[in-house]
Amino acid sequence: MKLCWLLPNDKSGGISPVVLSCCRQAAQAGHKTTMLFLNKPSWLTSSQFQVSSLGLPNGATETPKMLLQWLEQNPQDVLFFNGCEEFDVIIPYLSAKIKCVYVVHDTAPAYWLRAIAQEEAVEAIVAVSETVASKFRHQLKCSDKLSVIYNGCVFPEIEKLNDVRQDDLIFLGGENPTKGAFDILNLWKSLIKLGFKGKLHWFGNLTPKFINKIRQLPNSEQIKIYGYVPRDVIFSTAASAKVILMLSRVEPFGMATIEAMGMGCIPVAWDVETGTKEIATANETGLFAPLGDTHNLAQKVIFACENYQAFNHAVIECARSKFNETVMWKGYESLIEKISTLPAINRSKQGQQPALYQPPIRRFQLLPTGLRAAIRELIGRSPTLGYLVRDLRGW
Repeated sequence: MKLCWLLPNDKSGGISPVVLSCCRQAAQAGHKTTMLFLNKPSWLTSSQFQVSSLGLPNGATETPKMLLQWLEQNPQDVLFFNGCEEFDVIIPYLSAKIKCVYVVHDTAPAYWLRAIAQEEAVEAIVAVSETVASKFRHQLKCSDKLSVIYNGCVFPEIEKLNDVRQDDLIFLGGENPTKGAFDILNLWKSLIKLGFKGKLHWFGNLTPKFINKIRQLPNSEQIKIYGYVPRDVIFSTAASAKVILMLSRVEPFGMATIEAMGMGCIPVAWDVETGTKEIATANETGLFAPLGDTHNLAQKVIFACENYQAFNHAVIECARSKFNETVMWKGYESLIEKISTLPAINRSKQGQQPALYQPPIRRFQLLPTGLRAAIRELIGRSPTLGYLVRDLRGW
């Protein structure tokens, strides 16, 4: 079959690795596979399947027209829509010959409301976790259209893992308040008071202002700052660390969690309803602290380091057996077989010229830059407040 995955770009840490795995597995299964970006890809290429791009910027009003033209030149059997609202506009205009699958990667209404709006025009809707599915399943007219297919990952060879490790920690959230960046600042102070001697490997975007906050922490020489790095650097660092700190107030699934677990890191997280709790089991493959209790969180980190041998094999087995890309592909393969037998959907606007894409109004973005930054920091400093407003992203 001709299968095409649609996504914005290859810069998304959550979506693009998942789509890459899907395309790789689909090609290996014998399908003619395409990954189509809105933007020009910055790094992703493949010899196994076709990588294409419309070469348009975010918000380009001509996107629907350009996509329809591309599909006329490159006919497809199944389209998978992955978090690109510029592409979503095209769904009602598509030929009945095309099967559509809408994949929801986030719990915020800005993402799953699009799936509900297109329900009658798509053959299937996929949620990447039960955490995501629970947000909108009850609003669907036909809940049978919804499937939960967990994301999967391809892991480096198991032989490269180290059983003997230092008491090192990994954090991948940069200075993102939603990922718990301000929580890490407070956690580090508690860890030092408890006599922690290990290192903290801090990955992700960090401005000079936030780096200065880190440098003012006690024993800051034990904190190594990386910024953005290739994924293999993260994998190799995780292979010699003991803990990944997953302090997100919202985590629809948790690709970073399974990637680090697959390399032997124990996830330590806040005890809130996120995709992390669907991946890691408390006291077996992960440790959870009450939301906002920094001292308890620090104790959990120390416990994980001191009792690493009691967790590491179960953690690795969980990630590599349940959340590898082969298991994920079996879910998509089954879904493709199912929708292939469904009658064609005569979509409401097929044959018509598509409307221009109109970027939605983001009310929060209307505020002055300085005010937005102050609000983000205020919310970011409070785990409880951050959790309460977690799904206002995209508002």
